[in-house]
Amino acid sequence: MISSSSSTASSGGAGEAGHFSDPTVLASPSPADLASVLPWPDEPATDGRLARGQRTRRNVADGLLALLREGDAEPTAREVARRAGVSLRLVFHHFADLDDLYAFVAALEFRRQWSETPRLSPELALSTRIERTVAYRATLFEEISPVRRALARRATSSHDVAMALTSCDALLQEALIATFSPELDRLPKRVRAEHQHGMDTVASWEAWERMRRTSRLPARVARQVMARTLAVLCTPPTTAIDELLADA
Repeated sequence: MISSSSSTASSGGAGEAGHFSDPTVLASPSPADLASVLPWPDEPATDGRLARGQRTRRNVADGLLALLREGDAEPTAREVARRAGVSLRLVFHHFADLDDLYAFVAALEFRRQWSETPRLSPELALSTRIERTVAYRATLFEEISPVRRALARRATSSHDVAMALTSCDALLQEALIATFSPELDRLPKRVRAEHQHGMDTVASWEAWERMRRTSRLPARVARQVMARTLAVLCTPPTTAIDELLADA
């Protein structure tokens, strides 16, 4: 969901084609691992006619993405066709309806996020893992927010869009659990799940959206809030906190 150059810079180690120059960063799994979970955009065709059709589908999807990123919250099919440089008829030749187009865009965005999410080694210092996690997510969420808002609205009418968003969120949650496994494993079982859910909440796009749009926090401050809360959730609760929660 963000470009390779920005994710590499912020996560500290991701290179081209999923390779990592930093030995303390674990390589990402193959996108093929999730082929059975989410409908996958077609691999490049060798047949000329099919390849042209695929290029048209990508052009239409890119047209929609461009409009969303520019602030058009709900572009019409005609506006998408105009931006893609194709006829309206051709849009609906390749996509059954707008839900179908949004589902294709959601799958493309999920595939990009799957390939670019850094897998940080739990052997790194906790402060480094927190810093890289927050840096990556802040960059990701700042870039994808206009698209994510549109997909969230469309998810109410499209099962495939909803599935893609669920898969994106699950990917981010799994990355958190793997990244902070040493700290989570040291927690008592009775609170481990609570800390996992807390991490997932504070480091989610929804939390970032609230901080940036509702609370109007600068990105720098939102990053500090996320980092500070993750640090707290990596620490075993004190007896006083346990007693407070028991009384709640």
